[in-house]
Amino acid sequence: MKKIMIVEDDDVTIRLLRFMLEKKDYKVVVCYNGKEAVEAVGKEKPDLILMDIMMPQMNGIEATETISGDPKTSKIPIIILSALGQEGDVMRGLEAGAVSYVVKPFDSQALLRQIDDRLA
Repeated sequence: MKKIMIVEDDDVTIRLLRFMLEKKDYKVVVCYNGKEAVEAVGKEKPDLILMDIMMPQMNGIEATETISGDPKTSKIPIIILSALGQEGDVMRGLEAGAVSYVVKPFDSQALLRQIDDRLA
């Protein structure tokens, strides 16, 4: 069973993502900010990370840079899910190491296809 880490501080988004991922038989781990994700990623060893940007303690860009920059975790694909949809925001996310950038509100079927493709 593939494991997906959700890094998100909004409970509604977490519930939605957890529901759609568990329905597809993914194991879900939740972190509520970037700092928590950076600390947990080595222990949890997720197959993919869904990363919000605007979070307390450490934002998603910093967390993505940290995770992508560590040889032990650099192979884990990170998909950023953010309400920030300007071209500069998308570029920052991809430059930080994300494999994809999805703007909220997102199409859940399109997101699931991306996840399935990355984990195939």
